[in-house]
Amino acid sequence: MNYVGSTLHTLDALRALRDELAQVAELPGAASGIVQHPDWIEYEVSSRHDGTVPHVVVVRDGDGRVAGYVPLLAIEHTARLDVAGRRVNLYRGAALRLLGAGVVASEAQRATVEFLASRQLAGDAGIRVVRIQEADLPNRFASALSAHGGFRTVAANLLDQVHWSIDPQPSSEAWLAGMEKKQRTDQLQRVGRAYRKLGGDAALRVFDRGDDMPEYCRLMNEVYARTWHHDDLPIDWEVPERVALFRRLADAGQLIGHIVVRDGRPLAYVHGYRIGGTYLVDDLGYDEDVAKAGIGSVAVFQAVRGLLDRFPGERVSFGYGDNQYKRLLATRTEPCGSLYVVRATRATAGFHMYAPVRWFYRGLHRVRTDLKARNAG
Repeated sequence: MNYVGSTLHTLDALRALRDELAQVAELPGAASGIVQHPDWIEYEVSSRHDGTVPHVVVVRDGDGRVAGYVPLLAIEHTARLDVAGRRVNLYRGAALRLLGAGVVASEAQRATVEFLASRQLAGDAGIRVVRIQEADLPNRFASALSAHGGFRTVAANLLDQVHWSIDPQPSSEAWLAGMEKKQRTDQLQRVGRAYRKLGGDAALRVFDRGDDMPEYCRLMNEVYARTWHHDDLPIDWEVPERVALFRRLADAGQLIGHIVVRDGRPLAYVHGYRIGGTYLVDDLGYDEDVAKAGIGSVAVFQAVRGLLDRFPGERVSFGYGDNQYKRLLATRTEPCGSLYVVRATRATAGFHMYAPVRWFYRGLHRVRTDLKARNAG
């Protein structure tokens, strides 16, 4: 069968193919997350005002059907490296940012889509840098792109990263049964203790309908402003574009949010997206004023139990990052990282700095870890 590739460069072109792309994205295992859905791609572009445009490579089969696609954004990017407390710019210029971890395609079509899309990208001499922020390792798409010559893969994360998830379970009881007895008992008892400390009518509310989204976004704005990470990443949850996107996703069963509310006041939240048989815990937080109650980790535990019972046989993903709740709740770990795929040019020569800095930083980290272990022993 003959396959053909093309590239979408405008929102109008993306919207014209929205239904065909969505049909592929919603297949089990086809997409790595909601950010690869065409509705999210449109939101990413329309909500920005920095010149970002789509660069979506679409592969069709001999019958004209969409076999898969690569959700890329054309951006102006600055690659930086922190060295001894100083930020060194390695590259500044045009780049493609991959949304998610790879191509969007069924398992049967994935290799074909990777091959054709990577060959098309490699043939465009204007493409010098491809950014893969949350890459499964080894990353199939990066390998396919590098195989066509002129590109090489650069690991950008200084330390190894791990992706945490819960394998498909028949129920939350089956998941709990896989824990050690002490761990299981402690998790269950912490729920009661946390709500007793909070008092009032504190309870976990679930938001999963389009009509719920205005209230959900209002509550999210209120609680997010009182979390520790608000200053690092301020978000306005009530911007019209975001509310409209959340309406569409919730009505499609692709957004499920959880908020602990007491006497009308939001205290903690677990925000995530469900697509292709996986629920991704995208963000969570809690009001610093109630941190001692432990409601943040309790809300995650409650949300996960509800999801496993509601969608038996589906996977729960916590993403990457070494957090205690992930260690307690996950059943699987897989290596992941942050990658650049770069073409060898003078403009990209700075990426050669990553390898020696990674080697030095990892060595220093091992020394520090050994010293801590000796002191603790």
